[in-house]
This record gives sequence, structure tokens and C-alpha cells, in this order.
Amino acid sequence: MEPMTQSAQISSSQGFADGQNSAAKESKLSDSFLSSSPVSLIQSPQVKDLIHWRDPKKSGLVFGLSMLLLLSLAAFSVISVVSYLLLALLCVTITFRIYKSVVQAVQKSNEGHPFKPYHIIEKYPTVPCASI
Repeated sequence: MEPMTQSAQISSSQGFADGQNSAAKESKLSDSFLSSSPVSLIQSPQVKDLIHWRDPKKSGLVFGLSMLLLLSLAAFSVISVVSYLLLALLCVTITFRIYKSVVQAVQKSNEGHPFKPYHIIEKYPTVPCASI
């Protein structure tokens, strides 16, 4: 086997192994993000990748959203920005729910509610009055 082909195979197999362990690494990194200080956040490899634009799509998205947040905070109050963001989230979730209902009706499937695992009412059943 040629050296160039062999090195390409080694690097691709390392990328495959990295992809398998990425989920475990991702959960550890997200836990460390929540419990670390701002100085250690800046020194983390994920933040350095964002700052150095190693992945332009991800860095552009973070930069664009940061600028949008800063500009909206400059023009509006914090409560207005938060309320509009929550209103937008509500609109997206309602639209997604309607979309899933239409797809379910057209395909005649029995998928059910898309947010069913997150229902609080079903997690905590009520106690009947007779047992009190």
C-alpha cells in the first residue's frame, strides 16, 4: 500500500473513532460548561474553535445571533426582548404541532402528540377526592 493512501486510511479511521466517542465527549463538555468559571470557558477548545473560525458555519451562526441579541438589547428593554423570544418559541412549537397533526392525518399514522414525553400533567396523576 502506498504511504499516501495508508495515511489517508489512518486519518479516516481516527475520524470514525472520534465520531463514535463524540457523544460521550459532548455530554462531558456541556456539563463542564455549566460548572466552570468564565476564564476557563474562554480557554476551552470549543470556544477557541468558535473564536478562531475553524468551523465558519457555526462561528457565523454564533456571531450573528450574538449581534442580533446585542442590537435588540440596544433598541429594546430586556423584558421586551425576552418576551418576544418566548413568543417566537411559542409560535414555532405551535406550528410544529400543527404540522405533525396534518402529517398524521394525511398519512393516517398513529404517531400521537410530538411533545407527549414532556407533558407534566401525565407525569403527576391527581389524587381522587374519595381517598383524601
